[in-house]
Amino acid sequence: MPNGEGENAAAVTAPGGIRAMPVAPIWHTVLLIVVLFGLAAFQGQGRLAARAARRPNLLLTYALTICYEWLLVAYVWFFGLRRSKTSLREIVGGRWQRWGDFWRDIGVALLFWVVAVSVLAALSYPLHFQGGEAAKFLLPQTTAELTIWVALTSSAGFCEELVFRGYLQRQFLSWTGSVTAGVALQAIVFGVAHLYQGWRAVLVISVYGALFGVLAVMRKSLRPGMLQHAGQDTFAGFANHLLTKYKFVHLVRF
Repeated sequence: MPNGEGENAAAVTAPGGIRAMPVAPIWHTVLLIVVLFGLAAFQGQGRLAARAARRPNLLLTYALTICYEWLLVAYVWFFGLRRSKTSLREIVGGRWQRWGDFWRDIGVALLFWVVAVSVLAALSYPLHFQGGEAAKFLLPQTTAELTIWVALTSSAGFCEELVFRGYLQRQFLSWTGSVTAGVALQAIVFGVAHLYQGWRAVLVISVYGALFGVLAVMRKSLRPGMLQHAGQDTFAGFANHLLTKYKFVHLVRF
């Protein structure tokens, strides 16, 4: 096609590999962002209260967070994807038709883990930001907390990747016609949604979200990101549980 139209059409794609079209009206996305930012501000106040308290009720916190994560997915699916006749499979992208597909995504997730940790460590150092210090009050210490933590991290890995790198990235991409803008805008929303960890965390986690967005575009699938997201948070919980039990220092968690 003349004027590079064919190249642009090929570039502006969703993780599923098709040309991105809006899957929900503007008001739907704006309302979601308002809820995310509002809750982040509210959690910031709760974070201060939790630090002032001796120790927050983590079991209740985990349970409420799991409910919140799935309510976000329900909102995106029922009021957005379902009305536009877009399936969750299309948003997630990729298929595991054989065991090799699954293990390939595991390998990609592990490689991405190494890259992400390296990038975030390099960014955190000049900012004097320690992810473990910002979020350690949320990490599990008892066996009961660790059990619910696994359910929480599994939910977060699926739900957050679906909402941010699936739904929001596709919405921004379709509105702007730019993959770069789609990745950047969802990353900013992702970072601000973690405002309860502080402004330095917003910057670092925005970069983390951008890396996830790039991974989704490159793989045309959310699956490796979901695996890495859930895996890293789960690992952080187990590590903190063991290190607390044996009175060692906390691992850094992003």
